[in-house]
Amino acid sequence: MGAEPFWLEPRQVVLKDGTLVTLRPEEKGDLEPVWAMFSTLSEESLRYLPIPITRERVEGWFREIDYEKALPILGLVGTQEGERVIAASSLEFSERGHDGHVARFGITVHDDYQNLGLGKKLTRYMIDIARAKELRKVALEVVTYNSIAVKLYQDCGFKIEGRLVMNHWNNVLNEYGDDYVMGLLL
Repeated sequence: MGAEPFWLEPRQVVLKDGTLVTLRPEEKGDLEPVWAMFSTLSEESLRYLPIPITRERVEGWFREIDYEKALPILGLVGTQEGERVIAASSLEFSERGHDGHVARFGITVHDDYQNLGLGKKLTRYMIDIARAKELRKVALEVVTYNSIAVKLYQDCGFKIEGRLVMNHWNNVLNEYGDDYVMGLLL
């Protein structure tokens, strides 16, 4: 029997301000801390999320955690009250043969921890996981006006592959929004 994949074990990273963050897979008991993170995002952050974050949507993520279908990795910090979820990312894997070589990537970092390097560290960690799983590509969609995220993805090697015009309805801005399709060949 081989060793467990590295991503099943917690990994610690240090942010620019010295904050220690633990990266680990999401577990069934993480529903409330994950909801606490998403439900306290600022309107500024929510305008970059093309799909509204509702309690029902978050609960759906926890109904059947199957790391072979989707690997959710959380970023946590210790507080006086206990652990706090400050970031959530995922790689979704296709069950179809024609695109089974591609993982779909998503990430959200709470406002309190943005601009400290966590997004880049977590994105690179997820890319390492995709490589270890012998995938050939990581793909994502990002709203075109989220210039900070677009630059972060480009810094991590992603390329803009196209633009999806009027691809989503933005509930915060009350308008249709365009998305970039970005990809990273591994």
